Amino acid sequence: MRQDMDRVLVTRPRLGGKVRRKGRAYPIEHLPARVGMKRALVLAKADTKTLNEHLQPLRRYLHAQVGRPWDKVWSDIAAGLRVTSTVQQHVRDHVFDFVARNVFLRAGEPWLREFGRERPLRESYRELWVDPRTGILRHNRHRVTWRQTLRQRRERTERALQARMVPGPGDVQYHLLADGAWWEVVLAREPEAGPPDASPPMDVVLSSGLAALPPNEFYGQDGVYASRKRQLSRREAARLGLKRQNLGRKRP
Repeated sequence: MRQDMDRVLVTRPRLGGKVRRKGRAYPIEHLPARVGMKRALVLAKADTKTLNEHLQPLRRYLHAQVGRPWDKVWSDIAAGLRVTSTVQQHVRDHVFDFVARNVFLRAGEPWLREFGRERPLRESYRELWVDPRTGILRHNRHRVTWRQTLRQRRERTERALQARMVPGPGDVQYHLLADGAWWEVVLAREPEAGPPDASPPMDVVLSSGLAALPPNEFYGQDGVYASRKRQLSRREAARLGLKRQNLGRKRP
């Protein structure tokens, strides 16, 4: 491990340290005789350092240790980062933002115990984990990133929409509502900004209690509401290839 890892992780370079003026230096007699207060403050701060939270060097180091016993990895880290140094202790604390230690197996699946609760390792954001059987540092291949979570959520929403809604001609949609029947729903665009005391248009589907989702999720688009609805007869539904569901609920 780098001996200066604490500086790499926690300390930014001096402000203005990488700025180089091109061309010749000005002769001293051509320099300004006065400097504004704001500029003087900037110049005074140009030789200072500030704290940083750039953790990529630590992340790369930990990923490079995958396959090694965690006890040895931690010994190397502890040898390079002292607990008596506030800055170095800060870096040590960040190690466990990447590594899950308190892992156990439940029915063959890794689970994590932390903050007084237990959850599957796949639900943890940590990229690495210590295998409780071998003590080896491993990649968390069970981890689901936030991008994957958003994609899975979007796919579930689309599948659910396809299962209960069939597009019709124009502004018409056919919806399988909570009563188990198919309804013809006519959409309208929400009006632009009107008077402050104007009431919003009534959505005849959502106001009837036949659906509980937000409008954009229910209709699959933004800025629309149901202006009319009509329950389809069995013959109409059959002609459109729509099957009723018996949910044990009568039409309101």
